[in-house]
Amino acid sequence: MTKHAFGKRGGVHAAAVVVLLAALGALAGPIGAPAARAATAFKVLQVNLCNSGHAGCYEGGAVPEAQSLIGRVKPDVLTANEICESDVGPLRSAMGNGDYEFRPVEDERTAAAIQCTGGRGAYGVAVLAVPRYGKTASGGGWYSYQDAGSERRAWGCGRFGGFWACTTHLSSSDEPVALQQCRQLMNEYIPQLHAQYGGLPTVVGADLNLEYDRSDPENAQNCVPGGYFRKGDGDVQHVIASSAFAFVRTDKYGMSRTDHDAFMVTLTAPW
Repeated sequence: MTKHAFGKRGGVHAAAVVVLLAALGALAGPIGAPAARAATAFKVLQVNLCNSGHAGCYEGGAVPEAQSLIGRVKPDVLTANEICESDVGPLRSAMGNGDYEFRPVEDERTAAAIQCTGGRGAYGVAVLAVPRYGKTASGGGWYSYQDAGSERRAWGCGRFGGFWACTTHLSSSDEPVALQQCRQLMNEYIPQLHAQYGGLPTVVGADLNLEYDRSDPENAQNCVPGGYFRKGDGDVQHVIASSAFAFVRTDKYGMSRTDHDAFMVTLTAPW
């Protein structure tokens, strides 16, 4: 009888253990399956600071305003257009003193870098990353397609960690030329960098001077190649990302010292 009683108690305990193990298994997932990896938020902030001193939109003070915004929204990558070379230091400081790539805009007549007013250095575009993404390669230059104006538009890219980040500021006076420039960047220059240094996930933040308008031949979407998607601010600023990234959301931030809002796209990174 004692043996029978012990057997009943043993059966109850065994059942409880089976239920507990099953519950733990449900939490842990199938035996041998890899643990689920948390999604990594990846923020790209695009700004046009109109800071050369030559354009009518120049007011001064756009860089401190951008620094304050960077501190609030904490992007992983900053793409900056119409800045001066001397602006890179303050912007880089706001980004945590990570690596960057700056490319000057040239004077079409002299092939010399256009200078910002007040001795603030060359005028151009830059892409900056937070310190955890160190730069290991770079590329950039000027488009073979240019409008009739004096500015020789530039592009620049950096390989930061396991991705490429690029920026540019395209023709503001000739939309067909801007579209040609955009296509040249996406279909020629970036693939060349991939071929030379590795085809990694890629993001481009830029003032394309093209809007998203399906009725317009110069629709910004018309320079987005297969394997990429585009998100825009409703005007001329866009972020183009390879499909290795997943889209999460867009945000716009009013800027009082430049004629462009800041535009941020939050993505999920593939790492």
